Amino acid sequence: MKSTDVRKKNHPSLYETALCLAIAKARRDEFRWELFIDNLSQICDTFADQIAAKGTTPSKGPKR
Repeated sequence: MKSTDVRKKNHPSLYETALCLAIAKARRDEFRWELFIDNLSQICDTFADQIAAKGTTPSKGPKR
């Protein structure tokens, strides 16, 4: 197994993190699909804005 495989298993992707955050927020508000989708969209937009502001993409980050 490559070290990159281990890293991927130990650290969720930004999308997986966004899914967890959106689910948690939607559950607080009596889980409804439209709230989940809105939350996911807002969280992904925020991640995208932060990545764009840094001028990089996750795949261009430092290799460990």
